[in-house]
Amino acid sequence: MSEQKNTAELLVIGTGVIAMSVAYHCAEAGVDVVVLGRDQPGATATQTAGAFRTYFPGRVYDSELVARSLADFRSFGATTGAELEVTQTGMLVVAASADEADELLAEVPAQRDAGVQLELLTAAQAVERNPWLDPAGVEAALWCPQMIRLRADEVLRGYTEGAQKHGARLVTGATVTGLDASGGRVATTAGDFTAEAIVLADESGSGDIAALAGFELPVWGQFAELFHTDPIGDGDVASPFTFHPAAGLKTMGMGPSFLVGLERFSRKPGMRDIWHEAAMDEVAQRYPRLRDVTLHSAWTGTLDVTPSRSALIGRAGGPHERILFATGFTGHELGQAPATGKIIRDLHLGRHPGVDITPFSLARNGA
Repeated sequence: MSEQKNTAELLVIGTGVIAMSVAYHCAEAGVDVVVLGRDQPGATATQTAGAFRTYFPGRVYDSELVARSLADFRSFGATTGAELEVTQTGMLVVAASADEADELLAEVPAQRDAGVQLELLTAAQAVERNPWLDPAGVEAALWCPQMIRLRADEVLRGYTEGAQKHGARLVTGATVTGLDASGGRVATTAGDFTAEAIVLADESGSGDIAALAGFELPVWGQFAELFHTDPIGDGDVASPFTFHPAAGLKTMGMGPSFLVGLERFSRKPGMRDIWHEAAMDEVAQRYPRLRDVTLHSAWTGTLDVTPSRSALIGRAGGPHERILFATGFTGHELGQAPATGKIIRDLHLGRHPGVDITPFSLARNGA
């Protein structure tokens, strides 16, 4: 690598909400931080789009990250000056079979211990919440009021400006071209940098950057799409965010239409048409009155995905121990950003983060 031009205690690579949360919490703790990114913060958008859920069925550890972040969002204006305009709606989770209902109910105590508010519903009560459901396809349901909408752009602005007020430096137009983990050196198109530690928080690009140091970080960019129906009747659709875990189907009334998503993951190319057809089938099965509707593309983008479908958060080992990582959030980065920033801060400072990060480890993702 060429002559070093810049030094810092901590280099954060990336300018998304996770990277800027890390920069903010570390700078606030007195760490000398430099943020390196190709783009200005906020130059790219993700599926989060200002809304996130707290409840992740089957993944209590993901729920806990969001639950731990809620207090930060409530105090965000006082701490950063940003105006988030927080509103709280709700999320309906539907079990279609007795076995699925048993699985959901068995983990309710653990979810509640993690900070998730859950109300058990009968099938009839679930249909009252979402009258578009097929009652015959509802075995049981859970209601979580912690579905949050807020100004995602203000979260990013608050973290960025807050980090800079605490001394963090932001370098954009910096594409990483080399990484020497043992020496803490990073080569970029904006110059060379050296630091005691390096945080990889560049979303799906984190894997390629890690590979420059001979380090495997199993994260990739996954095509994702949301759909909308044609208008259903004259008025707005009265339907809360509804999740069918077994199918991965997500629906929500959006004005006079339905917004529809389907959680499908594959590294195979050419899956878009297959997933569109699968979404049509799932909607027809669970919402009989929508059986003949057409789903139109409402949004397309790229999510950073891992084998476990949960984020990678932690520190590398051996010759790569200078590297910390926070990536692979599968579109859930907004709700998990505050807690993640604090975890990376604590790992860098040698403190216990106060939460078990084993579920976010490299070992769990086959690396």
